[in-house]
Order: sequence, then C-alpha cells, then structure tokens
Amino acid sequence: MNRKLYITLLILSAAATFTLASELKNKTDFHRLEDTKGRAIDARILYVGEQWTYLQRGFKQPQRVSLDLLSEESRALLNQWNETYGVALSADELQQVVKLAYVASKGQPLLVDPDPSKHWKLNDTFSDEFNSKKLDEKKWDRKLRPWGERAWRSDNVWQKKGRLFVQAKYDPHRDRKGVEFFYTLGICQTKEKTTYGYFEARIKGCSRFPGLCPAFWLYSNGKDLNPDYPHITYSEIDIIEMLQGGFDPVKKEKTGPSHMDCNLHTREMIDGVETWRRPQHWPEVCRNVYDAPWDPRDDFHIYACENTPEKITWYIDGIKVAESPNHNWHLPMTLTLTMELRPPMIAWAQPDGRIPVPENSTPDGFPTHMEVDYVRVWTRQKESSSLSVAGEAHTIRLISDYAPI
Repeated sequence: MNRKLYITLLILSAAATFTLASELKNKTDFHRLEDTKGRAIDARILYVGEQWTYLQRGFKQPQRVSLDLLSEESRALLNQWNETYGVALSADELQQVVKLAYVASKGQPLLVDPDPSKHWKLNDTFSDEFNSKKLDEKKWDRKLRPWGERAWRSDNVWQKKGRLFVQAKYDPHRDRKGVEFFYTLGICQTKEKTTYGYFEARIKGCSRFPGLCPAFWLYSNGKDLNPDYPHITYSEIDIIEMLQGGFDPVKKEKTGPSHMDCNLHTREMIDGVETWRRPQHWPEVCRNVYDAPWDPRDDFHIYACENTPEKITWYIDGIKVAESPNHNWHLPMTLTLTMELRPPMIAWAQPDGRIPVPENSTPDGFPTHMEVDYVRVWTRQKESSSLSVAGEAHTIRLISDYAPI
C-alpha cells in the first residue's frame, strides 16, 4: 500500500475513533473528554454546571473540574449530556454531587457551581452555628408581639444540642380584643438589619402537612427606607417557604410537600398610592417555585439566596433554582425564621389578611417544629481572577493532574 495513503487512513481512523468516543452515551457510561492541551480521560459525568463539571474516573474519588480547562468539543459534549440527563437527576444523584461540593466549598457558601471570581467572608453579626448552651439573645429576637393570628410566643423558640427549634403549638386563646385563636407560633429574627449578601441556612421542615409553613426570609420594617429608592416602602425576600400546600396557578393543581416557594413581596408608591406587589400581582418577577425530588420533612437541606443590587438568586442544596431582577429589594431587612399557619388552619381574607378556621383547628399533629442546624451570612470580597475556589486546592485536582491516556 502507498505509504502516504496508509498514513492518511491511520489519521482518518484515529479521528473517527475519537469522534465515536466523544458521542453522547448513556447517562452512567464513561465518556472520553480532553483538556485544552489535548490530554484525554475517560470519565463518568455526574453533573454539569455553567462553570464546573463533576467527573468520576474509574474508582478514583470524583472531582470537580473547571469547564475552562476542557476543550471546546468536550464542553459541547457536556452540554449535550446536561440537556439530555441533567434535568432529571435523581435525589440520590444530586445528593452525591452536593456532598462533593460541600467538601470543595470549605470556608465558603455551599455552591455546586460557584462563580470563580467571587470570594466570600462570613459575617458573624448574622451567622450562628447554635452550638452554645442557649440562644444568643444579643443577636436574636424571639419576643415579638403577635401579628393577628400569628401569635408569637418566645417559649416556641429554643436552642439545644447544636440546633435551633422553632415550634407551632395548639394553644387556644383570645387576644386583647377577644378574638379567638387556636395556635401559638415561633419567630426568631436578627436584631441587626442587612440588605445585600449571601444568606444560607440548613433546615429540616416540620412534620405537619398541610397547615404550616416553615420559612427563612428577609423583610423590612416599613420605616427604614433607602434614599436611592424613595418609591420603595417595603421589601421582602422569601429565601424559602416550604410545605405551604397551596394551589399552583400554572399547573392548576394543589401543591404537595415537595413544592418550594421562593417568592418576593414589596410595596411601592405608584401614582402617589402605596401599592402591594406580590407573586399574584407581578408573577414574572415575584413568583418562583421549585419542585424538589425529596420531601423537606425527611431530612436537612440547605436553603440560600444571594441578593445583589442587580438580581436575586435562589439556591437549594447549592444548586440554583431561581433568579429574578432586583427592582425593589434594596431596603434594610431583618433575617427571620418562622413557623406560620396555612390552610386549612386559616383562610385567606382579602386583600391581605388571614382568619382562623375553627372547624379545622384541632390538636392533630401538634406540637411540631422546624429544626435549624446553622445560619450563615456571607459578604462578598474583592473579585479574583483565579480559577480555584477558596478551600478547594487541597481537595480537588483539575484535569491537567490526570495522566494522559
């Protein structure tokens, strides 16, 4: 055979082999990937984000790898894998990735797909591991006056064995006006206020469903305003509201326990009138939902959001689940944990009120509580051009560390 023809056939054969190897296979199959220097590995793809991918090579410990280190062809294959399989990862598959991210995120917020340019510093004013013998009353306030049917009681909030407990209890009583209520609830909020940053808490939901809503949220007091946004009179960011058991207006059905709400509420001056803008009024901005592949009553999960002057981004177990432009959420806010009543224990009263439903108000399923392992609030530091994330250098090897095949 002609030598030049033989060499040409070898080159074409090698190219065809790599092309076939680079084609999308089954979700759990090994795929051949290359870095920007042409070095190749065969790896199982576990997760693909915007900045990072998680890979497992043989029996080695899975690794988080920067997409910037991979060839254009490999990134295209990863995107194809993500479009085909990434949207339907099981709870166990996601949990594996979250555990890897937790190790890689030491000293930083838990993020499965972190922005390499962002570095965070823990803000001790708003953070708490709840490891002391009793609640830090200098940091937290649990003695708020009732808000109508939200009959807050300080004895419904306590700290024990490294956890914060926020309780709902069947406790029929009447308020000062003689109005009858059937439950007392817990609230725990920071005494200081904040606006921008990264807010996260590790929480296990309460056992009762439906009828209660464990929540982690930020809200302003209606008095502290921002002169740069004089038209805004109220800001509220619901980092998470779980177990609400409401009605999904898009799916036209009742929501189950795995339905999560990450909503926004605000008041602003419109044509001289102070006006509420809630998810039902401004759904394209204020309404965000997530259907989890697990039940929040069964275990702890990490709920978080990042608030910046430009946008608000929500994360559950380090994975982005929602994002909204930041139009009205620029006021000083308190960080708050609550247990609140939901139907059938209450009924919604127009325009924004709540009234008890006596025939549904029974002691069944009470008392019950949400558990909080920690609250961590982070302040963003100066940007860095490094591809690594703090805490990652000792636990994660990049693809260039692998021996070429």
